[in-house]
Amino acid sequence: MKAAVFNGVGERLQIQEVAMPEAGPGMLVFRVKACGICASDLHAAETPEMLAPGVVPGHEYSGEVVAVGEGVSGWQPGDRLIAFPGRPCGGCDACLAGHYAECSQFVLQGFDLQMQGAYAQYSTCMAEMAIKLPDEVSDIEAATIEPLAVGLNAWREAQPAAGASVLVVGAGIIGLSVVKWARFFGAADVGVSEMVPARRQRALEAGADLVIDVSSIPDPIAEYQRVTGRQPSVIFECVGRPLIRSLIEVAPVDAQLVLVGTGMQEESFTVLSAAMKRLRMTFALGYELEDFGFILRMLRAGRISTDPLVTATVSLEEVPETFEMLGRPNDHCKVLITPGA
Repeated sequence: MKAAVFNGVGERLQIQEVAMPEAGPGMLVFRVKACGICASDLHAAETPEMLAPGVVPGHEYSGEVVAVGEGVSGWQPGDRLIAFPGRPCGGCDACLAGHYAECSQFVLQGFDLQMQGAYAQYSTCMAEMAIKLPDEVSDIEAATIEPLAVGLNAWREAQPAAGASVLVVGAGIIGLSVVKWARFFGAADVGVSEMVPARRQRALEAGADLVIDVSSIPDPIAEYQRVTGRQPSVIFECVGRPLIRSLIEVAPVDAQLVLVGTGMQEESFTVLSAAMKRLRMTFALGYELEDFGFILRMLRAGRISTDPLVTATVSLEEVPETFEMLGRPNDHCKVLITPGA
């Protein structure tokens, strides 16, 4: 089968013939229907020692089962799925409590040779970590459930008060996901700061009350207050680049900073500068398996939508060029790989 393979920092992904995955005990092999190109993939590919040569990235996917491993019940070829993208050990305290993302031996799919990702025609998942897709939810919609889960987890970790005033920094897919959940859970004023015009427009379509062009308005907090009459109580960083020092400088007193962007570059700031403002910082990462099921139910019920998250679909052969393009300034939200298209 064909897959897009990482071979080293600074090298372009290559489309290569690789071995067809096998359905080991407890596993499912699936035909990849759609897989998102994630900013985490881009960051990992440019960070030394984050990925081993030979890794196939891809952890935001939907698929169709083609093979069922020993010991698996309730699944058969033709079933459609999404899955928690990884392999927990199943025996530690975190796993026994159902908190699989906290497993100390967790293998993150698409970042480890032990569990190859879905930039490929076929991939695998644990049957225990998979959820069947209803007919009402398309493969394209399903492939956005993982980033929606990142936003949902960030909102839950922040625990904003009812009617909170929210500012989201960055209008990529994670920023728009936070916007959607802020609307869903009843935030009063939802603002987005973003430099790229197309992303600002998508933020409005996703439910933001106001968008702030930070290329022309240097103080987004003052602009937020001018428009809404109050300052943001919760600020979500959804860019993934060094921003903590800048956010501390502009944040109002008693605000909460929620770092969702999972940047991999070093940051530098003084604790005193944050303490003087009595700021709280929350670092949000990942999600739980239950989040996938909840989002799927909300999509099926029409209570949340994936509009306008997907901005392009590409073939597997187009992945190397697209991956390079997304590593440069661009106006995309989520680009999905559709290997069978």
